[in-house]
Amino acid sequence: MSALGPRIASPWAGQTIYLPTLHGKGPTLTSVLAPTLGITQVQEVPVDTDKLGTFCGAVDRPNGPLFALATKIAAAKEMVPEGRLFMASEGSFRPHPTVPLQMVNLEWLKFADLETGFECTVQSMTTTMENHERRVTHVDELHQAMAPYRLPEHAVMVGLPGAPGVFFKALTSREQIAEAVATVLREHPVAELRSELRAHLNPTRMRHIRRLAMRLANRLRTACPKCEAPGFGEPLPRPGLPCATCGFPTSMPSGPAWQCQACHHIEHRKVKGKADPAFCPMCNR
Repeated sequence: MSALGPRIASPWAGQTIYLPTLHGKGPTLTSVLAPTLGITQVQEVPVDTDKLGTFCGAVDRPNGPLFALATKIAAAKEMVPEGRLFMASEGSFRPHPTVPLQMVNLEWLKFADLETGFECTVQSMTTTMENHERRVTHVDELHQAMAPYRLPEHAVMVGLPGAPGVFFKALTSREQIAEAVATVLREHPVAELRSELRAHLNPTRMRHIRRLAMRLANRLRTACPKCEAPGFGEPLPRPGLPCATCGFPTSMPSGPAWQCQACHHIEHRKVKGKADPAFCPMCNR
Protein backbone atom coordinates (compact mmCIF):
# COMPACT_ATOMS: atom_id res chain seq x y z
CA MET A 1 0.00 0.00 0.00
CA SER A 2 1.12 3.57 -0.72
CA ALA A 3 0.00 6.55 1.32
CA LEU A 4 -3.01 6.84 -1.00
CA GLY A 5 -3.88 3.41 -2.32
CA PRO A 6 -2.41 0.05 -3.29
CA ARG A 7 0.57 -0.01 -5.63
CA ILE A 8 -0.11 -1.91 -8.84
CA ALA A 9 1.97 -3.36 -11.64
CA SER A 10 2.09 -1.22 -14.74
CA PRO A 11 -0.47 -2.36 -17.33
CA TRP A 12 1.57 -0.63 -20.05
CA ALA A 13 4.86 -2.55 -19.77
CA GLY A 14 6.57 -3.13 -23.09
CA GLN A 15 4.59 -0.37 -24.83
CA THR A 16 5.80 2.81 -26.55
CA ILE A 17 4.44 6.22 -25.56
CA TYR A 18 4.21 8.74 -28.39
CA LEU A 19 4.93 12.38 -27.56
CA PRO A 20 4.19 15.28 -29.93
CA THR A 21 7.13 17.69 -29.67
CA LEU A 22 10.00 19.36 -31.48
CA HIS A 23 11.67 20.35 -28.22
CA GLY A 24 13.64 17.27 -27.17
CA LYS A 25 11.55 16.11 -24.20
CA GLY A 26 11.54 12.43 -25.19
CA PRO A 27 14.82 11.32 -23.56
CA THR A 28 14.00 13.11 -20.30
CA LEU A 29 10.56 11.51 -20.06
CA THR A 30 11.93 8.11 -21.08
CA SER A 31 14.48 8.27 -18.25
CA VAL A 32 11.60 8.49 -15.77
CA LEU A 33 8.81 6.44 -17.34
CA ALA A 34 10.82 3.50 -18.71
CA PRO A 35 11.99 2.24 -15.29
CA THR A 36 8.74 3.10 -13.48
CA LEU A 37 6.12 1.99 -16.02
CA GLY A 38 8.17 -0.59 -17.94
CA ILE A 39 7.59 1.15 -21.27
CA THR A 40 10.20 0.83 -24.01
CA GLN A 41 10.54 4.55 -24.69
CA VAL A 42 8.81 7.89 -25.06
CA GLN A 43 9.11 8.38 -28.81
CA GLU A 44 8.93 11.92 -30.14
CA VAL A 45 6.45 12.63 -32.93
CA PRO A 46 7.42 15.70 -35.01
CA VAL A 47 4.30 17.79 -34.42
CA ASP A 48 4.88 21.55 -34.65
CA THR A 49 3.35 22.40 -31.28
CA ASP A 50 4.39 26.06 -31.68
CA LYS A 51 1.30 26.43 -33.89
CA LEU A 52 -0.76 26.12 -30.69
CA GLY A 53 1.09 28.97 -28.98
CA THR A 54 4.58 30.29 -28.36
CA PHE A 55 6.32 31.72 -25.30
CA CYS A 56 7.61 34.67 -27.33
CA GLY A 57 4.04 35.78 -28.05
CA ALA A 58 4.10 35.31 -31.81
CA VAL A 59 1.21 32.81 -31.51
CA ASP A 60 -1.38 33.18 -28.73
CA ARG A 61 -2.70 30.30 -26.60
CA PRO A 62 -6.35 31.39 -26.42
CA ASN A 63 -7.93 28.08 -25.35
CA GLY A 64 -5.87 27.13 -22.31
CA PRO A 65 -3.51 24.28 -21.46
CA LEU A 66 -6.02 21.40 -21.30
CA PHE A 67 -7.23 22.16 -24.82
CA ALA A 68 -3.63 22.35 -26.01
CA LEU A 69 -2.82 18.97 -24.44
CA ALA A 70 -5.79 17.28 -26.12
CA THR A 71 -5.00 18.93 -29.46
CA LYS A 72 -1.37 17.80 -29.34
CA ILE A 73 -2.36 14.19 -28.64
CA ALA A 74 -4.91 14.25 -31.48
CA ALA A 75 -2.24 15.57 -33.86
CA ALA A 76 0.20 12.84 -32.80
CA LYS A 77 -2.48 10.18 -33.28
CA GLU A 78 -2.97 11.36 -36.86
CA MET A 79 0.74 10.85 -37.51
CA VAL A 80 0.91 7.50 -35.66
CA PRO A 81 -2.53 5.94 -36.21
CA GLU A 82 -1.37 2.55 -34.93
CA GLY A 83 -0.26 4.05 -31.60
CA ARG A 84 -1.99 3.16 -28.35
CA LEU A 85 -0.27 5.29 -25.69
CA PHE A 86 0.24 9.02 -26.07
CA MET A 87 1.26 11.87 -23.81
CA ALA A 88 1.59 15.62 -24.20
CA SER A 89 3.39 18.38 -22.33
CA GLU A 90 2.35 21.99 -21.88
CA GLY A 91 3.90 24.84 -19.92
CA SER A 92 3.32 28.48 -19.12
CA PHE A 93 4.94 31.32 -17.23
CA ARG A 94 2.59 33.71 -15.46
CA PRO A 95 2.14 35.77 -12.28
CA HIS A 96 1.70 33.83 -9.04
CA PRO A 97 -2.01 33.39 -8.25
CA THR A 98 -1.68 34.86 -4.73
CA VAL A 99 1.81 36.37 -4.29
CA PRO A 100 2.26 39.84 -5.82
CA LEU A 101 5.23 40.42 -8.16
CA GLN A 102 6.11 36.70 -8.16
CA MET A 103 6.27 34.73 -11.42
CA VAL A 104 5.72 30.98 -11.61
CA ASN A 105 6.26 28.18 -14.11
CA LEU A 106 3.23 25.94 -14.52
CA GLU A 107 3.62 22.55 -16.23
CA TRP A 108 1.09 19.94 -17.31
CA LEU A 109 1.55 16.35 -18.50
CA LYS A 110 -1.27 14.31 -19.97
CA PHE A 111 -1.15 10.53 -20.46
CA ALA A 112 -3.74 8.83 -22.66
CA ASP A 113 -4.39 5.15 -23.41
CA LEU A 114 -6.52 5.45 -26.54
CA GLU A 115 -7.33 1.73 -26.53
CA THR A 116 -9.07 1.80 -23.15
CA GLY A 117 -10.00 5.50 -23.00
CA PHE A 118 -8.01 6.00 -19.78
CA GLU A 119 -6.54 9.48 -19.31
CA CYS A 120 -4.51 11.08 -16.53
CA THR A 121 -3.34 14.69 -16.29
CA VAL A 122 -0.99 16.09 -13.65
CA GLN A 123 0.09 19.67 -12.97
CA SER A 124 2.94 21.33 -11.09
CA MET A 125 3.88 24.89 -10.18
CA THR A 126 7.32 26.22 -9.22
CA THR A 127 9.00 29.55 -8.59
CA THR A 128 12.39 28.05 -9.52
CA MET A 129 12.95 29.07 -13.12
CA GLU A 130 15.18 30.84 -15.61
CA ASN A 131 12.96 33.57 -17.01
CA HIS A 132 14.69 36.93 -17.39
CA GLU A 133 14.09 40.08 -19.43
CA ARG A 134 16.67 42.85 -19.88
CA ARG A 135 16.61 45.95 -22.09
CA VAL A 136 19.59 47.70 -23.65
CA THR A 137 19.95 50.88 -25.70
CA HIS A 138 23.61 50.39 -26.60
CA VAL A 139 25.85 47.35 -27.10
CA ASP A 140 28.10 48.67 -24.31
CA GLU A 141 25.31 47.78 -21.84
CA LEU A 142 25.37 44.11 -22.82
CA HIS A 143 27.97 42.94 -20.30
CA GLN A 144 25.77 43.92 -17.37
CA ALA A 145 22.52 42.92 -19.09
CA MET A 146 23.73 39.38 -19.76
CA ALA A 147 24.74 38.74 -16.14
CA PRO A 148 21.63 36.71 -15.12
CA TYR A 149 21.63 34.49 -18.22
CA ARG A 150 23.28 31.10 -17.68
CA LEU A 151 24.96 30.67 -21.05
CA PRO A 152 25.44 28.43 -22.94
CA GLU A 153 23.10 25.89 -21.29
CA HIS A 154 20.20 28.36 -21.20
CA ALA A 155 19.55 30.15 -24.48
CA VAL A 156 18.42 33.73 -25.10
CA MET A 157 16.06 35.46 -27.53
CA VAL A 158 16.41 39.06 -28.76
CA GLY A 159 13.51 41.26 -29.86
CA LEU A 160 11.68 44.49 -29.10
CA PRO A 161 10.27 45.42 -25.66
CA GLY A 162 6.63 44.44 -25.31
CA ALA A 163 6.37 43.29 -28.92
CA PRO A 164 5.00 39.84 -29.77
CA GLY A 165 7.52 37.59 -31.42
CA VAL A 166 11.28 38.00 -31.57
CA PHE A 167 13.84 38.54 -34.29
CA PHE A 168 16.43 36.09 -33.01
CA LYS A 169 15.99 32.81 -31.10
CA ALA A 170 18.13 30.04 -29.57
CA LEU A 171 21.20 32.24 -28.97
CA THR A 172 23.72 30.48 -26.75
CA SER A 173 26.87 32.63 -26.94
CA ARG A 174 27.72 36.21 -26.06
CA GLU A 175 28.90 36.76 -29.62
CA GLN A 176 25.55 35.67 -31.08
CA ILE A 177 23.66 37.90 -28.64
CA ALA A 178 25.88 40.91 -29.30
CA GLU A 179 25.39 40.53 -33.04
CA ALA A 180 21.62 40.20 -32.67
CA VAL A 181 21.37 43.23 -30.36
CA ALA A 182 23.49 45.33 -32.73
CA THR A 183 21.18 44.36 -35.60
CA VAL A 184 18.06 45.38 -33.66
CA LEU A 185 19.60 48.67 -32.46
CA ARG A 186 20.42 49.71 -36.00
CA GLU A 187 16.67 49.99 -36.65
CA HIS A 188 15.20 50.54 -33.17
CA PRO A 189 16.12 52.53 -30.04
CA VAL A 190 15.83 49.59 -27.61
CA ALA A 191 16.50 45.86 -27.79
CA GLU A 192 15.19 43.30 -25.31
CA LEU A 193 16.87 40.09 -24.17
CA ARG A 194 14.51 37.31 -23.08
CA SER A 195 15.17 33.83 -21.73
CA GLU A 196 14.38 30.99 -24.12
CA LEU A 197 11.55 29.11 -22.43
CA ARG A 198 11.34 26.13 -24.78
CA ALA A 199 12.37 23.08 -22.76
CA HIS A 200 15.31 21.95 -24.92
CA LEU A 201 16.87 25.41 -24.48
CA ASN A 202 15.98 25.86 -20.80
CA PRO A 203 17.37 23.04 -18.61
CA THR A 204 15.73 24.48 -15.49
CA ARG A 205 12.30 24.02 -17.08
CA MET A 206 13.27 20.56 -18.35
CA ARG A 207 14.12 19.52 -14.77
CA HIS A 208 10.67 20.71 -13.67
CA ILE A 209 9.10 18.55 -16.39
CA ARG A 210 11.16 15.58 -15.20
CA ARG A 211 9.90 16.02 -11.62
CA LEU A 212 6.34 16.19 -12.91
CA ALA A 213 6.90 12.97 -14.88
CA MET A 214 7.86 11.27 -11.61
CA ARG A 215 4.57 12.43 -10.11
CA LEU A 216 2.70 11.11 -13.16
CA ALA A 217 4.43 7.73 -12.88
CA ASN A 218 3.57 7.48 -9.19
CA ARG A 219 -0.06 8.24 -9.88
CA LEU A 220 -0.29 5.72 -12.73
CA ARG A 221 1.06 3.02 -10.41
CA THR A 222 -1.41 3.88 -7.61
CA ALA A 223 -4.81 2.18 -7.62
CA CYS A 224 -8.07 3.42 -6.19
CA PRO A 225 -8.57 1.74 -2.78
CA LYS A 226 -12.20 1.11 -3.69
CA CYS A 227 -12.28 -0.08 -7.33
CA GLU A 228 -8.52 -0.63 -7.96
CA ALA A 229 -8.48 1.48 -11.15
CA PRO A 230 -5.10 3.12 -11.85
CA GLY A 231 -4.50 6.85 -11.52
CA PHE A 232 -5.71 7.51 -7.98
CA GLY A 233 -4.18 10.62 -6.47
CA GLU A 234 -3.31 14.20 -7.29
CA PRO A 235 -4.39 16.35 -4.34
CA LEU A 236 -7.22 18.72 -5.15
CA PRO A 237 -7.69 21.82 -2.99
CA ARG A 238 -10.84 21.63 -0.91
CA PRO A 239 -11.91 24.76 0.99
CA GLY A 240 -13.42 24.74 4.47
CA LEU A 241 -10.64 25.25 7.04
CA PRO A 242 -12.44 26.60 10.14
CA CYS A 243 -12.03 30.24 11.08
CA ALA A 244 -9.82 30.76 14.14
CA THR A 245 -12.30 33.29 15.53
CA CYS A 246 -15.79 31.91 14.87
CA GLY A 247 -15.22 28.40 13.49
CA PHE A 248 -17.13 29.03 10.25
CA PRO A 249 -15.74 27.25 7.15
CA THR A 250 -13.47 29.60 5.19
CA SER A 251 -12.11 29.63 1.65
CA MET A 252 -8.77 28.27 2.86
CA PRO A 253 -7.94 24.60 2.04
CA SER A 254 -9.08 22.14 4.69
CA GLY A 255 -6.77 19.45 3.32
CA PRO A 256 -6.07 17.59 0.07
CA ALA A 257 -8.61 15.29 -1.53
CA TRP A 258 -7.67 12.38 -3.82
CA GLN A 259 -10.15 11.20 -6.41
CA CYS A 260 -10.58 8.15 -8.64
CA GLN A 261 -11.31 8.93 -12.26
CA ALA A 262 -13.17 5.63 -12.75
CA CYS A 263 -15.59 5.35 -9.80
CA HIS A 264 -15.11 8.93 -8.48
CA HIS A 265 -14.30 7.72 -4.97
CA ILE A 266 -12.75 10.55 -2.91
CA GLU A 267 -10.52 10.41 0.14
CA HIS A 268 -10.22 13.68 2.04
CA ARG A 269 -7.30 14.15 4.43
CA LYS A 270 -8.18 17.05 6.71
CA VAL A 271 -5.40 19.21 8.11
CA LYS A 272 -5.13 20.51 11.65
CA GLY A 273 -5.25 24.18 12.48
CA LYS A 274 -7.45 27.21 11.96
CA ALA A 275 -7.71 29.82 9.22
CA ASP A 276 -6.95 33.51 9.51
CA PRO A 277 -10.22 35.41 10.07
CA ALA A 278 -9.33 37.54 7.04
CA PHE A 279 -10.54 34.63 4.88
CA CYS A 280 -13.78 34.11 6.79
CA PRO A 281 -17.03 35.21 5.08
CA MET A 282 -18.83 35.51 8.44
CA CYS A 283 -16.18 37.70 10.09
CA ASN A 284 -16.03 39.98 7.06
CA ARG A 285 -19.74 40.54 6.47
